[in-house]
Order: sequence, then C-alpha cells, then structure tokens
Amino acid sequence: MKGALVLAVLVLLLGGCGHGGPSAASVPAPSPTAVPTPASVHPVSGVVFYDENANGVIDDGEDVRIPHVVLTLGGRSTESDAEGSFAATAVPAGTRPVEIRPESLPPQFRAGRVPSVAVPLPEGARVPVPVVLPIGTNQPNTYLAFGDSITAGDGSRGSRGYRSALQSSLREYWGGRAEVWNDGIESTRSDDGRDRIAGSLAAERPAYVLILYGTNDWNLSACHRVITCFTIENTRSMIRQAKAAGTIPVVATIIPVNPAYVNRLADERNFWVDETNKALVPMARAEGAIVADLNLAMKMESPPLVDLFTDHVHPNDRGYGAMADAFFRALTQPVGTTPASQALDRR
Repeated sequence: MKGALVLAVLVLLLGGCGHGGPSAASVPAPSPTAVPTPASVHPVSGVVFYDENANGVIDDGEDVRIPHVVLTLGGRSTESDAEGSFAATAVPAGTRPVEIRPESLPPQFRAGRVPSVAVPLPEGARVPVPVVLPIGTNQPNTYLAFGDSITAGDGSRGSRGYRSALQSSLREYWGGRAEVWNDGIESTRSDDGRDRIAGSLAAERPAYVLILYGTNDWNLSACHRVITCFTIENTRSMIRQAKAAGTIPVVATIIPVNPAYVNRLADERNFWVDETNKALVPMARAEGAIVADLNLAMKMESPPLVDLFTDHVHPNDRGYGAMADAFFRALTQPVGTTPASQALDRR
C-alpha cells in the first residue's frame, strides 16, 4: 500500500511540471501581426476662378483667377499661386471633397459649387474650383468710383485721380478684366451722394461702388462738430442703397487736408476728419461694407503729407497713388488678415 501511494504522488507531480500534461496544450499560440496595405495616393491639380454666372464651369470670358486661396483635399492642404493654380500632393484615392478656407478669400467672395474629386484624376485633368460674388445680375469686374472732385481726379494729370492706377493694379492681380468708372461730381457733399447714388447704381449696375464722401461736408458750419454733422448717416444710407441694388459697397475714409493750408484751419479741419473717421469705420463695418483707409495710407507715405497735394484738399499724382493702393488692398487682401484701418480704433 505504501508503494502504490508513493507512485500516485509521483505521477501527479510530473503532470503539474508540464511534462506532456494536459495543461501544456491549453496555452494558445501567438497570431501573426497583419501588415497594412499601403494607401494609394496621387497628385491633384486645379485652378480657383471667379465664377461670374455661378454655374460651376469656367465659361468663355471668365478670366479672373483667385490667388492665395487655401484649400484642403483628402486631408492635404495647398494654396493657389498668383495664377490661381494649385497642386496637392499625395491625395488618397477615392472621392474627396474640396474645401475652401473662407478666411483666405478676398472680401465678399465665397465658395461656389465646389466639386468632389474622384482621385486619381484622368491624365492631364485639372479641378476647377469656383468662387462667387453676391452681386446678382450686376456687371462683374466693374467698380463705380463715386464721390466729389477728389473722386473726379482734380489736381492729377489728365484728371485720372486714383482710378487709372487702381484699374491697372486690379487687372494685373486678377489676371483678367477690371473697369473703374468715374462718377465723381465736383463740390458735392455726402447728402448729394445720398440723393443720387440710387440713380447711378441703376444706370451702371456695377459690382462694386467706391464711396468717397465727406470732404466738402466741412464747408457747412454744422459739420465743424462730428455730433451735429450728417456725414455718418448719409454714408450709412449710401451703403444700404448699394446693398439693396446688389452692389458691394466700399467705404473710403475721408482723406486729410493739406497741413500747409493756413495751419490753424488745417489743424481744426484735420481733427474733424480724424474724429469723423473714427465713427465712420466701425459704422461701415457693422453695415457690411468693405473699408478702404485712404486717410491712413496717405499719412503713411514716406514723403511729408504736404508733398501729396496740389492745393488745400486735392492730392497730386503721388497722393492719388497712395489712395489707389489703399483701395486695392481693401478689395484684394484675404478677410483673415487684419485691415490697416483697424489702427483707427486704437487712436
């Protein structure tokens, strides 16, 4: 009996040590690690264009291309160049939507019928990416210069004022058409502009109206104080009439007067100009207008301010050039950048 008991204990001990016992078979074997299939990626190129009739197609005559627009395609970001062209690399295969970052667009532009792209594209294909403007049936690429004798160009060679330089800059930048029309009438005030803007917009149907009024308002004694003057409310009315006509309003700050013009009067008048602009800028933005800070542009020119005038209020060619640059920046700089005119809010 003792020998049988010892033998049974030895059998149990040998089985528990893993010598072929049933517990050894219960340990699972490790599974091989799966190797992921590499994603198929492809280049995608295209162009961002101004879709004038909002049909999503580049039609004959739609020559304007939009530079510096940031797009995302299949998780890959890219930016359009000076010609409006873009190229995204390593876009994963499949149907990929094109997304436009709104803050990279110029003021008032918005995405049109942006397509989804089947990647890979056919050989040589380019993706057209449309952007549009809210101008209804008004004439694309047209800019109505609306104001007094400064808009008319008094003091410049050929009375071209800022208009010719602005038109050239816009044509070069957009790579297409731009027409800047003159609707400046000498000696008019902002109340005259308020009363005549509807007729001008109905006759011309421009995409944009460049509103520059206020200089002559000072000639009325009531306008020697901002609080009793009508410049702000008249400009508000012009903005609203423009929007009702489907035209994009661009409001210019009132330019300074020549500081060499009877110093005491110039100081008083320029103080009124600055104070009026401080109220004009936030009002125009709140009403949905683009703001072009002509006043700041002239003050920031490298020659002294007195060298930018032909008389007490009318700029010379150099002064008008600074004004054209300010209008150009306001019309083209992406909305995500800080406008120079915000400096007015900090004065």
